[in-house]
Amino acid sequence: MKFLLLAAAAFCVGAQAADLSPAHWPAGTREKAEAREYQGWAPAAAQVRQGSGGIISATVSPVAIEAGLQTLRKGGNAADAAASVALTQVATQLGSVVSYAGIMTALYYDAKTGKVVSLDAGYATYKGETAPASIPQSDISLLTGGPAPQEKKDLGRQTLVPGFMAGMEALEKRFGRLRFADTLAPAIWYAENGVKVSPTLGFFFKTRQAQLSRTEEGKRFLEQAGNDLPQAGDVFRQRELAATLKAVARHGAQTMYTGAWAKTFVEFVRRDGGKVAAEDLAAYRPEWSDAASTTVFAHTAYTNGGTSLAPYQLLTALNAAEAMNLDKLGPYWSDAETFRALNRLGEVVAGAPVLLPATEAALKAKGVDTSPAGQRTKAYAEALAAILPSLYAVHDADTHHSNALVVVDKDGNVAVVTHTINSVIWGDTGIVVGGIPIPDSAGFQQKRMETVAPGARLPNEIADTLVTDGKGRPVLASGCIGSSLLPETLRVIVSLVAQHQQLAATAAAPPLLININPKAYEMPFAQRPVIVPAGAYDADLLGKLRADGTTVAEIPGLVVGSVRGTLALVAIDPDTGARSAPEAPGVMVFSGTE
Repeated sequence: MKFLLLAAAAFCVGAQAADLSPAHWPAGTREKAEAREYQGWAPAAAQVRQGSGGIISATVSPVAIEAGLQTLRKGGNAADAAASVALTQVATQLGSVVSYAGIMTALYYDAKTGKVVSLDAGYATYKGETAPASIPQSDISLLTGGPAPQEKKDLGRQTLVPGFMAGMEALEKRFGRLRFADTLAPAIWYAENGVKVSPTLGFFFKTRQAQLSRTEEGKRFLEQAGNDLPQAGDVFRQRELAATLKAVARHGAQTMYTGAWAKTFVEFVRRDGGKVAAEDLAAYRPEWSDAASTTVFAHTAYTNGGTSLAPYQLLTALNAAEAMNLDKLGPYWSDAETFRALNRLGEVVAGAPVLLPATEAALKAKGVDTSPAGQRTKAYAEALAAILPSLYAVHDADTHHSNALVVVDKDGNVAVVTHTINSVIWGDTGIVVGGIPIPDSAGFQQKRMETVAPGARLPNEIADTLVTDGKGRPVLASGCIGSSLLPETLRVIVSLVAQHQQLAATAAAPPLLININPKAYEMPFAQRPVIVPAGAYDADLLGKLRADGTTVAEIPGLVVGSVRGTLALVAIDPDTGARSAPEAPGVMVFSGTE
């Protein structure tokens, strides 16, 4: 789903002031949004919201969307609204799947210049962590279904330098019209006044009580609803968090990197064996770069630049989809050839620019440049498309949670933001600093950490996306979360941009899924089961796949929810300027118009 950290006096110069506190929202607006969020983290019915002014599509939180809409109505632009949405999402979700100590990335389209830029506020590693292979394993059994790790020592080593708050401030400073302090107002209000614990949050607390109770500060965090274990219907007040956010509003994001919060972070993480030093936080800077792009299907697709892996994964898959002429085929939900192609592309590019040995060997045998630079070329994508059948030809036995949002303002500026803890709910550590639970995101990325120098930025798979037409006008913007974010993004772009399918039909179509079972990764491509939601695809389509030798495994809805990609999406008619944002039952994406 990236710069200088400035004092409040500096970044407020020239910025407008706006009262965004939910206490002053129009009568009934806040209550309606809260009621919708309490009922569930996904819409109950399908609809496509349309408008010609500002529009927002975002995961999980109708309250956060309302914060963004109020920002637009009070004179803010896409950057301001994106900041309000993201900051409020963390507060209303109680830091469970997103965190002020997490990470964020963004794409921003500036309507005046027509330029798309990329912001990377991903995790940084610690200079003192020189043996990442020995970092204790995170408990991600909720995702994999496997056993939980037994190691409970030195869990501070599972932490990383967070980028979220520095990144949000950087986005606001460069493109926003309002003060960063003002965009924090809705989050501060909900931290102080409380969030009604929904059944979803109640389940989260029950599931992760043991992890949060590991430390004294974790126990205090759990007790913020007035009991040992928050229940659905309780009001959860985050007073320590409110104090932290007020400090950020007064002094800027630097307070989390060089101020009192940073000092406590270093103390608590080192107490639990972590290798952090004050210098690791003080040195952190988000990074701006040009967005990575490719021309495909007569459009230009942009995604994150910098250390992002999306150029090697998403853009390569799109180039290969073009080489396979998928624009000439039917939609994947009814055409077995399209389904097979998209599924295979999602598997083969996963992990790039690091390639599986079979893939690399097959490409090198054809004389293809498989270096990271080579993978960015059309020639590489064409070669990859050509060898796909051979990679899947052998049939004998040879043998993470986040939030995403898209904002388009009335002037045509577009912000796509993804932010995440890149781990399971609240993480394992039980460490809480200033009301902020600290994720355990290093606890499953040991191998990736070995590929970078201690203290370096850690790459991620987030794929914020913006597509423009031949005249450079935005037609689609999306941010995706979840284990299957790559196939979800791929299926939507191919369906809408290449095949010109209807937005509502594409949004309602069943997802394409990545099989995250570790045993699947040990199999040759041809033997990996393709997982699909039970009952979602037509029996004739599944029959054609099985007849071709594909092993299809239908999985229940609860499992689908833990692995699917979830896409926040806005489509734009470049001729009329009309904007559309779909909602689908059971998919954790809401939308709203100014």
